[in-house]
Amino acid sequence: MILNIFVDLLTGLLIPLFLLIISIVIFLILFFTHKKYKKFVINHSVALKNLCEINNNYTFKAISNFDMYHDYDNENFYDDISCKDYLTYQLVYIKKEVNIALKNTLDNKIKYEKYQAEISQKCRLNQYDVSKLLRNKKYLVKLENKIFNKQIKKPTTYFSIVVRLYLTNINGRYKCEKEDIFTAGEVKEIIIKLNQKRGTFYLNNDIWKSICKVERGKVSNRMRFAVYERDHYRCRKCGRRTDDLEIDHIVPISKGGKSTFDNLQTLCHKCNYEKGSKIERL
Repeated sequence: MILNIFVDLLTGLLIPLFLLIISIVIFLILFFTHKKYKKFVINHSVALKNLCEINNNYTFKAISNFDMYHDYDNENFYDDISCKDYLTYQLVYIKKEVNIALKNTLDNKIKYEKYQAEISQKCRLNQYDVSKLLRNKKYLVKLENKIFNKQIKKPTTYFSIVVRLYLTNINGRYKCEKEDIFTAGEVKEIIIKLNQKRGTFYLNNDIWKSICKVERGKVSNRMRFAVYERDHYRCRKCGRRTDDLEIDHIVPISKGGKSTFDNLQTLCHKCNYEKGSKIERL
């Protein structure tokens, strides 16, 4: 009885072990066969050799990514500011770099068309510099196609900027989002309008509105309450504690003021209205 148990146990161990050995042997056969066919393709494919020569003659430029993301914890600002507004504001600071990327993308596109034409003309698959081929011609063709396509250069020939705006609560918890994708033509159009200015004044009214909206929207709820706390929840001008406290830009946005902590102050609605667009540091 013990002998039978031992035989059953040994049989139970030998069968999985045998299957494992078979699997390993099959894997090794496939691995070395693939390696053999790959070496043959690399050494003898006429198309791959011609492609290598063509690749040496073409250099494409890397294109930077300008996709933009921003969080708003104020629902009014989130609703009021469009993705185009946000893009317009950011282009004020990065339009030089974006113009370079636009030019490089166009150069890549023109050069890539010539590159593809030369490949079509000079590279014919399934042609080898030896007469004796490996046995599995179907696998040979499949492997050559795979290696050939992998070695074709794939430069960036299409430019776009993704702008995604998020609405969160004051603690940064996600609520919703909106997104827009701007093509090269749309980005160029905005840059052209940004360049139409007299001094620091933008001649296009829509451009100016976008810049002002986004600058104003930089005053998050978290920043707003930090300013209130700094000013002890009192109007800096009249000193009253009221329910109509507002955040005022000391140097107004219309005069180049920014939404930075040191350019913000607490005013009541009345004092803020009376100040208007004057510069008053209280």
